[in-house]
Amino acid sequence: MRAKLVTFGFTAAAILALVLQASPQAIAQGNSNKKAAPAKKVPPPPPPKPAATPAAAGQETMAAKPKPKPRKKRKPSMAMAGVPMGVPACLQHLTKMAEKDPLIDYDGHPSEIINGGLLWNDPKSRCSIASDEATRKKVVELSVAWRAKNAATVRSILQDLSATAR
Repeated sequence: MRAKLVTFGFTAAAILALVLQASPQAIAQGNSNKKAAPAKKVPPPPPPKPAATPAAAGQETMAAKPKPKPRKKRKPSMAMAGVPMGVPACLQHLTKMAEKDPLIDYDGHPSEIINGGLLWNDPKSRCSIASDEATRKKVVELSVAWRAKNAATVRSILQDLSATAR
């Protein structure tokens, strides 16, 4: 009985080994009934160049080298970004934005300068006016007027703030 089991085990192992070896070959061979792909046409070689004089040969090698492409310069963006340094610079920047007609949206760059600069109570702020309560109230009025798109009020408040900041 043991002899039959051992013989059966060896036979199964041999068959398994043959199947594992034969399967990659069968996969690589593909469908044997399939027609062969048409042969690819090879383009004829280019005609030989005529012999040139030594001076012309030097020019050809120079012309054959590709020139390096110049790096593209980064164009400065037209959008205003960041908070300027110092209260007068912030107010001047806001004045430039308020000059445009119609008044630009408050939610963009003006809110960044007002909320992230003028009204920010951090010593690391670039243009904080947190210590002066009267100026702080004017800046809050400025932000309210800017949200309401009241250009005349925004410009007058900015003039008052610019006069007191200097």
